[in-house]
Amino acid sequence: MKCKNGFSSVFLVKNTDNRKFVLKCILCHDQKDREKAWNEAKVHQLLQSSGNKYILNLIGCEMIEKSLEFSKIPTDTFLMLLPYYKNGSLHDNLVKPHYHMDLKYVLKHFQLICLSVKTFHDLSYSHRDIKPANILFNDNYEPVIIDLGSSAPAKITVTSKKEAQELLDDVNERCSMTYRAPELFNIDINSVIDERIDVWSLGCLLYAMLYKKSPFDLVYERGDSVALAVISGKIYFPPNSNESVNSLVKVMLTVDHSKRPFIDDILESVKVVDELFDQDFNEHTILKSNICNV
Repeated sequence: MKCKNGFSSVFLVKNTDNRKFVLKCILCHDQKDREKAWNEAKVHQLLQSSGNKYILNLIGCEMIEKSLEFSKIPTDTFLMLLPYYKNGSLHDNLVKPHYHMDLKYVLKHFQLICLSVKTFHDLSYSHRDIKPANILFNDNYEPVIIDLGSSAPAKITVTSKKEAQELLDDVNERCSMTYRAPELFNIDINSVIDERIDVWSLGCLLYAMLYKKSPFDLVYERGDSVALAVISGKIYFPPNSNESVNSLVKVMLTVDHSKRPFIDDILESVKVVDELFDQDFNEHTILKSNICNV
């Protein structure tokens, strides 16, 4: 077994040719669990039709009724066969003691992740749990988004207390707290939730790629209220860090979701920051060359 959480277990398996795959096993205790499992497969298939190779492919799936293979009591079990990526996750890299990624590579990887998120949004879905553990690296060390179990239709209008509570229960179970948008902490009647919850998570992700942790991980580790920290909108940046990239993080971490940019805006901003970085690098190289020639 590779890992286990409250919803599924993940196993490393091999076929007769000794090729490695990942088998995700979801125990379904009731009809709601079965619907969620089939929905995850449906989202996989929808996204695969887009042709985006930076979102995890689903090779195959099947519901096994009343199985004893993965549970001590007969339980319906949904199996998903997925590709195996040997290079691990972004989280695996961030926790390495000497982790460092050149800013140019950070922007390159982040742009690919944003393009994958755009694929979700273009199909009117949001991922809802963008975080380092859900970014794997393929054989070319390119980022691949995984774990579509939290994915849902992008735009939701909450019309009753029951709907508000159901949505809150769902995000509490499936959306990582230190990458969760502020509008998902307090959900009221007439709340409108849209795909920009992923843009907030991307802001936290870019911060982690730069500084190893989400801006709210230390709050969680201290035992303080993550919800209050998120809603406050206060973000600390290390001294002497890159102002252009920090500004990009800040705009994604706009607390008022109605003023938060959409993914197309973020992709345009990433392009601008990347061009500024290239310009600064070229000017530095020319200056250094001139000094050497004096």
